[in-house]
Amino acid sequence: MPAEDDKLANAITDVTPKLLMAMEALEIAQRNLNPDNIQQLNSLVQNYQSELSSASAILDPLEFPEAISTLGDHLKQACLYCLRAGEGFAKGQEDMLQALRASRAMCRAQEHLYPLAPLLTPINEYFLEPEFRTKSMLQSFIEQPNPECGISHIGNERDKRGGVSIYLPENLDASKPAPLIMPLHGGTGHGSDMLWSWLREARSRGYIIISPTSQGDTWSMMGDDIDAPFLSKYLELAGQQFNIDPTRILLAGMSDGATYALQTGLRPASPFTHIAAFSGVLDPLISINGQIVHAKNRKIYLVHGTRDWMFPIDMARMADTQLKAAGADITFREITDLSHNFARAELPRLLDWFSPPGDAP
Repeated sequence: MPAEDDKLANAITDVTPKLLMAMEALEIAQRNLNPDNIQQLNSLVQNYQSELSSASAILDPLEFPEAISTLGDHLKQACLYCLRAGEGFAKGQEDMLQALRASRAMCRAQEHLYPLAPLLTPINEYFLEPEFRTKSMLQSFIEQPNPECGISHIGNERDKRGGVSIYLPENLDASKPAPLIMPLHGGTGHGSDMLWSWLREARSRGYIIISPTSQGDTWSMMGDDIDAPFLSKYLELAGQQFNIDPTRILLAGMSDGATYALQTGLRPASPFTHIAAFSGVLDPLISINGQIVHAKNRKIYLVHGTRDWMFPIDMARMADTQLKAAGADITFREITDLSHNFARAELPRLLDWFSPPGDAP
């Protein structure tokens, strides 16, 4: 039996870093993806996928003792979904949408990895920004003083619309007001996936995430606004249950989510103190109907890539000009060579803007 135990321990030790490196390679590839460089990025991804595939093939047939069977299930499933993401990215060389959809498999991989963070230090580190990977920070998550913290979902299964996914940092100090982030997914997206685009940064800084899913395939940017009442409801419920900092409530969005965040955040009675729009557009109706007057003194952070193939960079430059003219307190980040992708590398800078280190709870 000791020999079997050694074999299992060696397999876990071997597969874990290869899994994390493969996931980081996929993140880099997704962040830098555009039609011109997909072959080069796929070469990067597949190098790590090959290493993971070999290590996973050794781990997969091994049986875990009952006491740690859950660890085994999660680790094997994380490998499976990471490999699926790599397969999807490879298919993206012929169909760009396949590469974009690979991010959904990555979200599933992270879902299975996250419960292992208190058990395996490399995974704990993976879910923190590099500068926050201190011994004391890592230990604070292992202790998990509040069992009610972590990730939960309310009516937000992936085959449903209109629900919400919530993240409360496990080391949250309920006596101190915490900033809140409400990120909005892009078209056909889902809040349970969008959560993972922000979790590492929110976990590092002690921020709460409320990640909703639109009622339809995308946000109700035209016609009757059926999503705004739900955003208000979830925000109100969060305020009732958690100690939220009322001066730091960020409404953020990607693509359609960014467009809708600007529409919603620029309403006169908006509860959101900050707005962040990634690769979206400023709806012309906001200027036409006079709604843009509510941009005065609003804190807005625009992020857009110079190679965006869906919404050309000139649309973002125009939005910057219009919002400045309306008196918005605006920061515009034009990212060279970024395509229509979520600029996750911008999050540390954005979150320092949202809640400067000296002012953080």
